Amino acid sequence: MLKITENSENGKTVRLRIDGTLTEICYPELESICAQHQGREGTVLLLDMAGVVFMQDEVAKKLANLRGERLRIINCSPFIETLLETVTR
Repeated sequence: MLKITENSENGKTVRLRIDGTLTEICYPELESICAQHQGREGTVLLLDMAGVVFMQDEVAKKLANLRGERLRIINCSPFIETLLETVTR
């Protein structure tokens, strides 16, 4: 199960707090929300992964490819951070 909580931190930064398990089944929901915000000029999107307890390898690959100046992944557990680094090699 995945829970996404959206907070606007200021006019240009949106934090998405993600809680639960990230699987290929629930990834399209996250991708859709990210796409909505990335379409706005100058918006920085923070994916707060503090509540993620598990992530499938395929989802990690997709998220690692989305990382950039306007999309940052923050507050990962050491396991999730290692997974994101490993899939980009």
